[in-house]
Amino acid sequence: MTTLKETSVSTPTRYIEANGTTYAYRRFGKKAGVPVIGFQHFTGTLDNWDPTIMDGLAQEREVIIFDNKGVGNSRGETPDNVLKMTEDAIDFIKALGITEFDVLGFSLGGFIAQYLGVRYSEMVRKIIIVGSAPQGAKVLEGFNDLIAKGPHSDPAELFLYIFFTPSENSRAKGKEALKRLYERSEDRDRDAVVGAVSAQAKAITDWEKTSDINLAEITVPVLIIQGSNDEMMDSKTSYELFEQIPNALLSYYPDSAHGSFFQYPDMFVKQANGFLNDF
Repeated sequence: MTTLKETSVSTPTRYIEANGTTYAYRRFGKKAGVPVIGFQHFTGTLDNWDPTIMDGLAQEREVIIFDNKGVGNSRGETPDNVLKMTEDAIDFIKALGITEFDVLGFSLGGFIAQYLGVRYSEMVRKIIIVGSAPQGAKVLEGFNDLIAKGPHSDPAELFLYIFFTPSENSRAKGKEALKRLYERSEDRDRDAVVGAVSAQAKAITDWEKTSDINLAEITVPVLIIQGSNDEMMDSKTSYELFEQIPNALLSYYPDSAHGSFFQYPDMFVKQANGFLNDF
């Protein structure tokens, strides 16, 4: 394994203006080939990406992560629908001068990934979707209850509750992942503000009522990763994605929940790099 000049922990936060909005982003890894761009989960910022995963991907390609509009250190007003989030992301990507990219979409980012595959197929080469669901899937009934639990929970326990199963092994892996998320001690992001949280929550809950994506139109290769017991995005709906996307692969990770790739970072990196390199 080569030594990265800049890692996900050491690389500085950069800023770029796109269509009147200033976006915060980090860019690191091997400067060759097609970059992979990360699209984050509900309220997720630059610092919610697992360094083990990001650096593992960066060994073989350039990695770009960014804060959605109005989230973290990015400015502007956060959209309350996924399509507008996707359009804002494309503005950011075009501002970087990128014409072709791979997608890593986690949870809410997996919703954006679906729009990218249908509406921006000329720019997208391959897609990885982790812990997500198709439009119309009745998977979010407990979402508002989960949000309500947040302000009254210890942050570490809330992280374990959302992303891991109650098993001893899963929780232990969750604690390891949480430590990795705090390896970066300087130049960290702001937490998502109330307005951004509310807007993203509306976008997620409205996903069940939205029906403007035909997944059969996603013709690029897609790798779908899901935990065996994801209560945030019902694990069974990943099979629905697999059934509807013509060129898809599906992998379930055992004894895992919404943060399946946090729990199995090395396995995910091997699988993701193999998919992006060879499939």
